[in-house]
Amino acid sequence: MGKVRTASVALTAAAAALLMIAPAAHADASGINGSIAVTAAGNGGHVTQVRTKVTSVGPYLAFYGYFRIFGPDYSVTSETRKWGQNSLYYYNLDRDYTNGQKHCSEGWSLQDDGTFKLLGRPCVENPI
Repeated sequence: MGKVRTASVALTAAAAALLMIAPAAHADASGINGSIAVTAAGNGGHVTQVRTKVTSVGPYLAFYGYFRIFGPDYSVTSETRKWGQNSLYYYNLDRDYTNGQKHCSEGWSLQDDGTFKLLGRPCVENPI
């Protein structure tokens, strides 16, 4: 019994030492709606970047149209062009936000009649 207890105490001390020297955690929050995905990068209430792309799980793997990224104090729109699975549109923020504030994106596909169709509107919520 004494050896098991000593080993577990030594293991716990080693794990605690590793946690003390580990760098601060960096977290991302992601969401998917329809064929569009959004990711807010940062930690806690601090958001460094919001990214959007076409997902591989929706019915549209590529589209011709535009993305819109928006949140509490910003709204940006991409150029209208072809967007595929490896295409990424992003906006750099480097700002602090309070809990519950949302960061969202939309994907809009140009239709044959000249109108745009919403492909998805995912959001993520602080903290991330």
